[in-house]
Amino acid sequence: MDGKTLVLVQLINIVLLTLLFNGTESYPRPQQNVYMTRWDKVNLDLILDNKRLLHYYYNCLMKKGPCPPDGQELRRALPEALQTACAKCSKSQREGAIKVIKYLREYEPKKFQILANKYDPQGTYRRRYLQSDYDNNST
Repeated sequence: MDGKTLVLVQLINIVLLTLLFNGTESYPRPQQNVYMTRWDKVNLDLILDNKRLLHYYYNCLMKKGPCPPDGQELRRALPEALQTACAKCSKSQREGAIKVIKYLREYEPKKFQILANKYDPQGTYRRRYLQSDYDNNST
């Protein structure tokens, strides 16, 4: 998998998981209580600045287009991460998630809302996220 793909996977992961609670990241490592860390040092600005990559992974998460294995892992892990307030996320993943959420809310509000509705249709986790100290954190 190329670097751009990994960067985009991290972005989408961060976006969805922190939509609601300051969390993020992908699929858990087998027999460990944390998510994979291989994307902890991904350059999120590269993804946020590339509309084509952002759209590709958005479609993956929405099941509207092709989805690489990392995107499929993210789709599988996302519900658990939302339910547990991203308990298995690293500090780096949480910080990245906040950055992506801020970006999506400001520059891609329609995509943000659609993703939030898909992965949190009742608004349960969204309320938790909005009540958090998200706006007081810096990226």
